[in-house]
Amino acid sequence: MASLEGMIKQWEAGRYTPGRRYRPLYVKVTGKSEAELFGGEQRRALLPVVTEQSDYAATVRDTNEHLIVLDSRYGGTAIADVAVQAFTAARHALGTGQHDGDEHDLQAAAGETGEIAAWCLYDGDRLTESRSVTHESMLISRLAGDRGMELFQLSHLALIDVQERNSREALQIAEHTIEPGNLAPRVEALFKIRAARALAQAGHKERALAALDRASGALQESLHPRDPYWTWWLDASELAWHRGILHMELGELETAMPFLDRAAQGRLMRDPYDPSRPAGAVVARGQEWGRAAYNDLVHLMLALTMASAWRETEAITATVADFTREVTSARTEVMLRWAVNAIVRTSGPDRPSSTLEGLAEQIAGTRGWDVRSG
Repeated sequence: MASLEGMIKQWEAGRYTPGRRYRPLYVKVTGKSEAELFGGEQRRALLPVVTEQSDYAATVRDTNEHLIVLDSRYGGTAIADVAVQAFTAARHALGTGQHDGDEHDLQAAAGETGEIAAWCLYDGDRLTESRSVTHESMLISRLAGDRGMELFQLSHLALIDVQERNSREALQIAEHTIEPGNLAPRVEALFKIRAARALAQAGHKERALAALDRASGALQESLHPRDPYWTWWLDASELAWHRGILHMELGELETAMPFLDRAAQGRLMRDPYDPSRPAGAVVARGQEWGRAAYNDLVHLMLALTMASAWRETEAITATVADFTREVTSARTEVMLRWAVNAIVRTSGPDRPSSTLEGLAEQIAGTRGWDVRSG
């Protein structure tokens, strides 16, 4: 489906049932309560009987939602192979024709599965595989006529380029996509974020900050009817994280820190947590943003470590240590390992406290890292 509006039409036709994650979006767009839209047996009884193909596509979508929840809570690294397997199964059904009904419906569902698999591979720091799966899934989305998902996949290619520091290619993708001027607001914001990150890597500070400011202007907390349903995760916390990383790219650690902290706290506020805890470490126990908050905090920990701000690092590291028991993100842990090594190996009068060293060694032990040698 190209947009939330399109998915609503599919739901009204009885060909798609949104999961719990997406239902608040339907409430916002339709102006009706969740109970009115999804709550009663009477409403379900009025839905048309779905076809065999619709059932299969719905099963694929249900799998997608489960994968998204698992990634959001525990990280994509651990489920990357499962996500790839789900994508392979959906592609097999399409390739063999072992289904009845609407081919485009299954193609759209499979295209989303491919994007989820590509993301999990990215989170697992398996960038070559992530790029390959993105290309495969983008072709399926194109065949489905799902331009919204195709744009998501295109933004994923730009994301990989940023991660690999192919700033020129990332910028070309972003600017080429933005140029026609017909993108939905959140999609436009996403590509402007990609452009800003690429510009920062290339050393174009003023252009990078201007692009990020334009992204902020395009991003509204309330979804626009034209925004694709997958933009649910693009919010102020995500923008704050990218702004923090942009300043880190520019070597401006002090400027970056408040944005990274704002990003992490914004995610944690969406989760159940203990507000009675004193300022400093916050232990998150929520089901929605564990992996994202972990990523935010690790980058904040890295910035503090690079600045030798050991006192502030200690509070953040305590929280990160708690996260490592539940969340695994290989791409994030490249940064975490650098920070842990720096803490453990710094010597002299300005060395970290024994408490901070102990926390760093605890994290290293959880991950099986040898940080004392080398």
